[in-house]
Amino acid sequence: MIRKEDNRRRLGVWLIGAYGAISTCLIAGVEGIRQKLFAATGLVTELPDFADLDLAAVDDIVFGGCDIREDSLADAALRLNKTSGLIGLDVIEAVRPALDETDRRISRGFVLNSGKAVEKFAATSSLANGAAAAEIIKKIQSRLNRFKESEKLDNVVVLNLSSAEAFSKHLPEYESLAALRTCIEKDEKEKLSSGILYAYAAIDAGFPYANFTASISEEIPAVIELARERAVPHTGKDGKTGETLVKTVLAPMFTARNLKVLSWISHNILGNRDGAVLADSESAHEKLKNKGEALKKIIGDPQLDSQVRIDYVKSLDDWKTAWNFIHFTGFLNTKMVMQFLWQGSDSALAAPLAADLARLLEHAHRSGLSGPQGHLSCFFKSPTGAQEHSFHRQFERLLEYARAETGRNCAPRAGNPQASTK
Repeated sequence: MIRKEDNRRRLGVWLIGAYGAISTCLIAGVEGIRQKLFAATGLVTELPDFADLDLAAVDDIVFGGCDIREDSLADAALRLNKTSGLIGLDVIEAVRPALDETDRRISRGFVLNSGKAVEKFAATSSLANGAAAAEIIKKIQSRLNRFKESEKLDNVVVLNLSSAEAFSKHLPEYESLAALRTCIEKDEKEKLSSGILYAYAAIDAGFPYANFTASISEEIPAVIELARERAVPHTGKDGKTGETLVKTVLAPMFTARNLKVLSWISHNILGNRDGAVLADSESAHEKLKNKGEALKKIIGDPQLDSQVRIDYVKSLDDWKTAWNFIHFTGFLNTKMVMQFLWQGSDSALAAPLAADLARLLEHAHRSGLSGPQGHLSCFFKSPTGAQEHSFHRQFERLLEYARAETGRNCAPRAGNPQASTK
């Protein structure tokens, strides 16, 4: 997609979980596109529908971030090649200088109430170790500001691509910004998590934020209120990349044909670090809820038997297989069955969507939008600021946004038509 030279903007993308498989594929992939090693397949924002939308160019993305593990991007890429066949050795060799340069911009992350499955991957220095919540927030903000200033960036978007956290509390302190601020000031860390503090820190500092994980984060009312106060756009929760994507395409077909779905059984098996984390029942809680929620809302039948299972199979590495069994009735109460099998690489599916979210959030911020960006719902299992779960309708909303914004002067404007507090 060609961008006018006089409109070029340096977009910083700060990744939480920068050494993870998704981040590694994202950074290597963007550099590969920049070097014209392969096409931008998988990037929604490279579709013709977005050609005239004034997005930051892929070539102008600069990566930074944090991780709780000690690693390097080149080593992470080589492991993906060896275990899963992702990122060819020729590509790794070509993009290695960019990977090494990005390593310089990756700092140590932190862990707070993330659960044993996540904590066992963390370096000792990543643990909260008595640091106050307010102090953690200031450190995150300092790193974000330093990243923007040192790299001479026009804007920074923060993407949470880390593993799912076990923390699944929904507390009264989340219902208002004043209550959450008091909780932070009193250092009531038992009521907080890494996901919440990262979201708070980024948005409070004025940076757009996307939660691609299943962890509790930007969707709580207190953080939404903060985003309104700071005039910052945000989006989440839990990226929709594979099986749930297919579900939200298929389920409306049954309702449109007035076919009664009796049961929809989903069995997922996957490897890699995310699979290992999700093997822990506490870490999998939010993920399972998000995967089932979309289907139930589309079908709209309280009697629907919807079951979701996730099993860790180490040998699969970054590859995931999902089997779905759909039992339904039609005319004359005839019982019928539909089954589908989805097999794909989690990271290769998710990485381009992360780039899309960074570009679209930067555009929304420049356009003066704030709060939950409902037009980005098609990217998520449990979209913040949107009640619609049918993929076709979600995607149409994104296209409507692109059509409405194309050709507009992106100066801040009154109102906030695309955001929603629902």
